[in-house]
Amino acid sequence: MAKIVPFRGILYNPKGVGDLNKVMAPPYDVISPVLQDTLYERHPNNIVRLILGKIFPDDTAGNDRYSRAAADFKKWQDEKVLVRDQKPAIYYYIQVYKLKDGKRRVRKGFIALTKIEEFGKGGIHPHEKTLAGPKADRLKLMKACNANFSCIFSLYSEPQKTINRLLEDCCVTSSPIIDVADDDGVESKVWRIERPEAIKKVAEIMFDKPLFIADGHHRYETALNYRNMMRERTTPPFSKGGEGGYTGKEAFNYVMMYFSNMDDEGMTIMPTHRIVHSIPKFTPKPFLVNCSHFFDIEEAQWNNDIESRIRKEFYKKIEERGAKLPSFGLYINGMNSYFVLTLKEKDIMDKVFGGSIPDVFKSLDVTVLHALILNNILGISSSAQENQGNLLYLKGLDEAIGEAKKDSMLMSFLLNPTKIEQVKVVASAGHVMPQKSTYFYPKLLSGLVINPIGNGEAIED
Repeated sequence: MAKIVPFRGILYNPKGVGDLNKVMAPPYDVISPVLQDTLYERHPNNIVRLILGKIFPDDTAGNDRYSRAAADFKKWQDEKVLVRDQKPAIYYYIQVYKLKDGKRRVRKGFIALTKIEEFGKGGIHPHEKTLAGPKADRLKLMKACNANFSCIFSLYSEPQKTINRLLEDCCVTSSPIIDVADDDGVESKVWRIERPEAIKKVAEIMFDKPLFIADGHHRYETALNYRNMMRERTTPPFSKGGEGGYTGKEAFNYVMMYFSNMDDEGMTIMPTHRIVHSIPKFTPKPFLVNCSHFFDIEEAQWNNDIESRIRKEFYKKIEERGAKLPSFGLYINGMNSYFVLTLKEKDIMDKVFGGSIPDVFKSLDVTVLHALILNNILGISSSAQENQGNLLYLKGLDEAIGEAKKDSMLMSFLLNPTKIEQVKVVASAGHVMPQKSTYFYPKLLSGLVINPIGNGEAIED
């Protein structure tokens, strides 16, 4: 069950920073070194200095990106660059964006706190695997700063869309407190909701809703680890037992989360494509023959004069074939052909893997690709896939083909988007998809609201 509570967020003070556009940033895990430099130069108080500080050669423990983030976080509060709201609130957050079809879309949601639960023991479900490295990095930052700087992105299901209508009614006569656009032109608008009756109604509706983590798996598990660490502290005020002991109302038992209705028309999932490299003695023709045992293969040959047209038809065919059976596109470095691979029969995964792969996975494009081709044919083990030893991931179709044409690369697999219903089924069954199975677009902006969780912070009744 989802326990939703309001909180007194820490927000940028427009009087202290000026243009709010200049202090926002994407999530830390999509910030390249070039973009990091750009954000550093954009404004001295850009949130990047907190979520992804620079690393310097002479860094040491206690004098590193984490300690600098903690010092800046405190300094910015002291200087009123960041100010804390006086009343507990939830924050209505919409994103306005356009896709390639040119249509304007609006994704709606709200930011609040939710009580942290162990996976498998409550109503919060992951859907993708995580890596140890990012979790260790995020825990160091959380321990240094005692705050949630970015939201976990979660999904819930409410076909009636009561919450969206309720929050829209609260905001109809007011302007957003934040109205900014990112470098991709995605508009982010935030309203502060302080009405107790509206907050209570949202919490009541959400109480029996399972939550599915769409983005931020590493940060959620980090919040869980931080909570466990804080619970085990033996010094007051959080020691178990005795005066000032652990009560369960401490802020570290909760995490800042963005909640979005998966039944809303503004939800968009994009695919992440795979580029394969470093397979010893790889040769295209035997590889395609092996693939033909499991897939119907359609080949479209091209030369430079017609490549652009053939590529457009190739993209369209991937989508058409994928509407019926697991299907994906393939480009092999050095070949003037594009291939569409479509699973021959629905029960092939049963025939090959039996019960070793859960049924909910067997119709997923990413599972078919990872199990039948990457593992079975190319010999890339599950651990090697998780460690990305032979794989690169890119979002754009053209970018994936362009990357595969480089001398060190072998091929690219172009995928259709995972369906929202598939995410729900897999997570509800207690399973996790391969990494990079989903890309929820647009990404949430960092810098909108910060949630303090250090000593002395507690949830207000």
